[in-house]
Amino acid sequence: MKELLTLVKKDWLIRKKYKFIWINMALTPFFMIGPYIFTSKLFGKIDFSESILIGTLLWYWLNQYFWGVGDGFGEERAEGTLTSIIISPISLFKFLFSKSIDTFFANVYLTIFTLIFFTISGITIKMSIWIFILLLISGMYITFFSIFFAALALWKKKIGSMNYAVQYFVGLLSGMTSSIEYYPIYIKMISYIIPLTYLISLGRNIIKKGIIGKEDIFLLIVLTIISLIYLIIGILMLNKVERYTREKGEWESW
Repeated sequence: MKELLTLVKKDWLIRKKYKFIWINMALTPFFMIGPYIFTSKLFGKIDFSESILIGTLLWYWLNQYFWGVGDGFGEERAEGTLTSIIISPISLFKFLFSKSIDTFFANVYLTIFTLIFFTISGITIKMSIWIFILLLISGMYITFFSIFFAALALWKKKIGSMNYAVQYFVGLLSGMTSSIEYYPIYIKMISYIIPLTYLISLGRNIIKKGIIGKEDIFLLIVLTIISLIYLIIGILMLNKVERYTREKGEWESW
């Protein structure tokens, strides 16, 4: 636990040094998801705007996790600290988990400012304790998915350059702007194996009903199973790639 907290502290000391990062984190989500949400106002339906706001906000959480955890090795490499992390006794899983803790607090920070900016713009989410719980568990489930991507990125290092494309692909298939009910069946089949799809559906159901219903419990169970499968595959892949990379000495071969 001590080594985990040391890595989290290291990331926050970097954020503390570069103060403009805080301004960037506060403003960027509003600029990125704003066009989707303001376009929805053309339809004159508040519920529709709220639906897109929760969908794009959860997608933005995934966006941050894919950079923070999924590209965790690339980030340390750019900062020149990857080799130091690798030769330390900490496991790669703990290293990535420390990234997820850092990303979670960053996401909470940017979410507060995003909701404030949209409230000023006349678009709000019906807040309830369930929304906070949803965001809390979203961090865990998206972390599991991101660890799977991080293992892929370590194995096929060039895949890191597709990070943006993968994020938008996942966002589109998860129904961040429209329900997947409108998708063709062959696209739905892919959507159902993406954890974000279930998180967005849960978020929209909570906003609509204000509570967790029986059908939401089913979504939560499926979400948990799929996310654990990604986590298990991710850890197995991570261990295998770590052994291979140590034997070959290819940590700096990117």
